[in-house]
Amino acid sequence: MKSRYGHTLVELLFCLLIAGILLGLAMPSFVTTIERSRETAAVNQLIGALHYARSTAVMERKVVGICAGQGFCADKPHWQGQVLIFNDRNRNGQLDTDEDLLRALQLIDNFDLYWRGFRRTNYLHFKMDGTTPAMNGTFTFCRAGSARKQVVINLSGRVRTHAPSDDAPCS
Repeated sequence: MKSRYGHTLVELLFCLLIAGILLGLAMPSFVTTIERSRETAAVNQLIGALHYARSTAVMERKVVGICAGQGFCADKPHWQGQVLIFNDRNRNGQLDTDEDLLRALQLIDNFDLYWRGFRRTNYLHFKMDGTTPAMNGTFTFCRAGSARKQVVINLSGRVRTHAPSDDAPCS
């Protein structure tokens, strides 16, 4: 009697069919996991920038400003592109030529970021003691027109995250 080594073409096609079905079932949850990971990375990037600005203000005993823009501060609540962290000597919320740019941070794509502050300014300051001068507010992360996450900054300069509120701006 002759022994068989290997598999028939029908057996191989059947295994490929089962693998394709399993992959098709797993793909949507894999895509959701990747989207959640990108969202977490974007939120953590902003939180890291806020912590850096606050700690720099305390350690260097200077007023540190944060705004959105490409080389200069854009005067709008929709933050995209870059976040600028700078020593704001004159406290005007703008990166002027005589002020030091501490860090320019490229924001993660695929998310829209909206700032809504108490004073209706489009920038944020940290004073020398790490507090904000009545500039508490909320950053809202939006994707495809819906709010995904919010980062809240209180008067003492502390940062926390939470689920978006019903009135979170995404436009």
